[in-house]
Parts: sequence; C-alpha cells; structure tokens
Amino acid sequence: MSVPVFNLQRAHRRIASDLEQRWKRILDNTSFVLGPEVGEFEAGFASYLGVAGTVGVANGTDALVVALRALDLRPGDEVLVPAFSFYATAEAVILAGGLPVFCDVEDATLNLDPEDAARRVTPRTKGIIGVHLYGRPFDAERLGALADERGIWLMEDAAQAQGAAWRGRRVGGLGTVAAWSFYPSKNLGCFGDGGAVSGNDVELLTRIRRISNHGQVARYEHVEIGTNSRLDSLQAAVLNCRLPLLEADNARRRELAGRYDDRFAGVGDIRLPQDPEGAVCVYHQYTLRTRRRDALQEFLKQRGIGSAIHYPTPLHRHAALTGHLGVVPTLPVAEAAALEVLSLPMFPELTDAELEETAVAVRAFYGA
Repeated sequence: MSVPVFNLQRAHRRIASDLEQRWKRILDNTSFVLGPEVGEFEAGFASYLGVAGTVGVANGTDALVVALRALDLRPGDEVLVPAFSFYATAEAVILAGGLPVFCDVEDATLNLDPEDAARRVTPRTKGIIGVHLYGRPFDAERLGALADERGIWLMEDAAQAQGAAWRGRRVGGLGTVAAWSFYPSKNLGCFGDGGAVSGNDVELLTRIRRISNHGQVARYEHVEIGTNSRLDSLQAAVLNCRLPLLEADNARRRELAGRYDDRFAGVGDIRLPQDPEGAVCVYHQYTLRTRRRDALQEFLKQRGIGSAIHYPTPLHRHAALTGHLGVVPTLPVAEAAALEVLSLPMFPELTDAELEETAVAVRAFYGA
C-alpha cells in the first residue's frame, strides 16, 4: 500500500460540484479581485471564530507582516518568537522592520515557553508571537498575562490551527490579533496561496485592510504606504466550500490521532503528542518524537509510506537569520526537537486501512 502524507485530490473531489458553480459565477461576473466570494468568506470565518472581523490577504506570511505593520513595529523593536516554527514566523518580523528574539519551547507541547519568554523581555520588546504549532494551542493565559504585565501585544500565528480552541474559545481571538495561512495543506486550505488576519479590535482591522490594499481609504485616495495583498476570489470560493466541512474534518483528525496514540503507546522510544488540559487540538500534523527519526523515516519510505519533518532546523540556526542576532542562543528543547520530530500521514480523507498500514510499519521498525 502507498500511503501519502497528504492528498489534496481527495479534498477536491468532496467539493468539486459546489466549487465548479462558484468558479463559474466568478468567471461570468469577472469578480476576480475583492469580489462577493471574499466578503462571504471574511464574514463566515469571523462568525466561525467568534471574533469582530477578519481581513483576507494574499498568504500567511503577508498576514503576519501586514499585522506587524499595523501594530507600528519600528526598526530596532524586538518581538519574542518561538525558535521552533516555520521560517515565516521570524522572517515576517524582519520584513516588517523588527528584530526577532528567539525563545525556547516547552518540551511537552513544543509551543513557546512562557518562562523563557519572560526572561528575554527588554525595554525594546514590543510584542510576542505565539505559534499554535501542529494545531495545538499555546497557553494563551500565561502568554497573555506576560503581555499585559509588560505592556506589550500578543499575536497568534494561527496558520496551523483552524478550529482549535483554548478553554472554550477558538484561537484567532485570544490575543491582540491573529494571522492565518490557507496554504493547501492546512486544515482549512485553498488551492493556492491565501491568508487572513482576525481579531476583535475593529480599528486595528480597519488599518490592516487599508495597508493590504495600497493604503487606500477610497479609490485613488491613499493615506499611507501600503502593499498589494488581497485574498483572491477564486481561492475564497475554495474556502467557502471547505469552511462548512471544517468541524467534521477536525473531528476526524482527532479520531485518527487517537488511533495513532493507541498503537504507539509504549513502543520503542516514541514520544507521543501531549494535549494540554483545556485545549482542543486539531492535528494539522500528527508529529511524534524519536531519537531514531531519520532511520524510521527511511524505513517508512521503503514501504511507500509518506512522512515529513516539520522542522529540521530551529529558527535561530538558519543562516539567513543568525546575521540578525548578536549572539546565537542555545535553546536545548528546540534543538532537540529538530532532531527528533516526524510527522505521519494526517488528513481527514486518510482511510482506516492507510492508518493501520502506517501504524503497523512504525511498530515493525521497533520490533513491536
């Protein structure tokens, strides 16, 4: 059996009919930019999250950058970021003119460690970006309390966490603002690039919308330097098709994760994902840890089973980022995780048989 780590064709088949009708309507109306599909998605996603509003943008990186610009990040301003995340989390800070300050992550969740973050606050610190890594919410209460105590803002990098919740509230409205990616592999993904910013500060969202559309308040009336970052109507149509399926899809992901957990408990040196108390996780990735990661990945590959490493290099060890650091810090948990993490096949359309084939192969590697 060949088991893909992800399969977008199956997702497309589920929405093909509805999507064809929506795309035909866009083509007939030539409503390609900021059309009705975009407005429908922004309203629907805001309602789903329970926030005051959302602003569609071109991609997840732009969501971070535009939000940082709207928060008036200035050259020399510092932003605390986890050292274990996708590159864009730190890249966006630099693109917006700031300096990322790398913090270690918690061993159990691989999310930003609030205690380490607190130690790295300086008078130049303007904010914190917490990442809901792999669809597992970070501790919004502890990071929020740290932000309030130091008079700084808290941004959610929610790119991997559509539908996740922390103690009864969906992520996306837990901090000052949240940035989303709708890259095709996400729990809520389009068929190209797409992103959004969400939150409850209407004035801030208004500025984010203005910055993302050339700083315009009306056609040809520009009041600040903005950029061109707008959610495409064709991609918004995909999201409008997939949003109603998100809750059931996330429930299926949790079911699959539970089955993996059952089959891997006590096997070899595998460390299983840990869901914090009060968190509803959505398993964008099912990522285990093992000191034999590379050998296990090769073993699975020989059996036609896909896997992926998210992420093989902690952010503070990337050559493009180390030049922005005075001294490269030693962050032991992030560095250990980069050597141990392996993501197994995880998507709603994954069949029970494919999961079993994967689990049997992993157990066989350890002689279980």
